[in-house]
Amino acid sequence: MSQALLIALGGNPNTGKSTIFNGLTGLKQHTGNWPGKTVLQARGKYRYQGQIYEVVDLPGTYSLLANSPEEEVARDFLCSSFPVATVVVVDVTCLERNLNLVLQVLEITSKVVVCANFMDEAKRLNLRLDLPLLEQELGVPVIPTTGTTKNGLPQLKDAIARVAGGQLRGQPFSILEKLEARS
Repeated sequence: MSQALLIALGGNPNTGKSTIFNGLTGLKQHTGNWPGKTVLQARGKYRYQGQIYEVVDLPGTYSLLANSPEEEVARDFLCSSFPVATVVVVDVTCLERNLNLVLQVLEITSKVVVCANFMDEAKRLNLRLDLPLLEQELGVPVIPTTGTTKNGLPQLKDAIARVAGGQLRGQPFSILEKLEARS
């Protein structure tokens, strides 16, 4: 049997991260609607296409600058555990607030999948989202999901497998280089 591949699951508080974790792993991690709910890491496994993946649900954080215990745990894990893929769960109803963390993670690793969660809410609010353009701009897969219904989770698992296996390679990302290229 092959060794489990390590996957980090990060995101801002209240993005549905624990619901995505539960959907991927089949576990019943307690979900909550308050900042700091997950301070320690939760771990779970799932099997996809014969490979075992170990998912680590990192504490919800707005930044990797380590101004709080949650930020420190998330940053230290990403910098020292070397996951084969990092999934950043974002709330598409307030995408601009969530992209700060995505950009910080992309500065650390190009092995990223963005999980664009709450697509049901975006539809209810009549939000028009150009996720293919976001995917193009970020250079990594952006997978639309609704965690509560598990909609999009098969596509998320596929993107994780392709990033972990090297079939999907993000480009090294620097926001400064991106801004300089546009000016």
